[in-house]
Amino acid sequence: MKKRIMLDAGHYGNRNQSPTVPEYYESVRMWRLAELLAQELSVLGFEVLKTRESQALDLAVVERGKKAEDCDLFLSLHSNATGNGNTKTDRVSVYAPFDNQNDSHTLGKILASTVAACMDIKESRVKTRKSEKGDYEYYGVMRGARSVGCPLYYIIEHSFHTNERAAKWLLDDKNLKDLAIAEATAIAIYFGLEPFLKGDVNQNGKLDIYDAILVKRAIMDTIRLSDRQLGLADLNDDGKINTYDYIALKKKLM
Repeated sequence: MKKRIMLDAGHYGNRNQSPTVPEYYESVRMWRLAELLAQELSVLGFEVLKTRESQALDLAVVERGKKAEDCDLFLSLHSNATGNGNTKTDRVSVYAPFDNQNDSHTLGKILASTVAACMDIKESRVKTRKSEKGDYEYYGVMRGARSVGCPLYYIIEHSFHTNERAAKWLLDDKNLKDLAIAEATAIAIYFGLEPFLKGDVNQNGKLDIYDAILVKRAIMDTIRLSDRQLGLADLNDDGKINTYDYIALKKKLM
């Protein structure tokens, strides 16, 4: 049975504008990240759902969390902000279950370090936040996910949009694509689903002659590969597809 993941793109409409990069709205860019992450997770064999049907739709935080009923994982995607005028803070934080239920902090650490590495950020951490009484989650989406029995639920803060560098990085669709691939791959490995092999351009789980044919046709510009296929076809990781990649793949096949 496929693992089921619920994605929550934090906010709706045009919310949480960056004070340093006016073009950046947390709500808009995290919705875009959710779209890209859904694509990558689906390719890797997950069933992916979203808490909201459209970016313009609002929904109460607890209700968003409750959408994770019968899901294996709930992810709420955000970028953070400082309230003290500090525009230098650049850190990835993943909020995980306060009591480490189901050893949830393990995946939390994996997600935090994966995002930090992709965004070239030095500091990452897993955080928890309890209610004042200390016996339930502070954040509504996390309370909602827990209340319906979702075993793993997180809020991922993709650095701070009050930081100019981070906001500009998150405005780039190519960067978001890389981030989606990195997060999806980390989740797949955690759940024991091996990502596609380098060179597996047709994504059938093995290297075969059909992969070599696709690479050759891409070099000859007779077909157009998807972004994921381009990454799989770039065997020497030089950012382009050429004869060297074709030769490397032929050697692997032999």
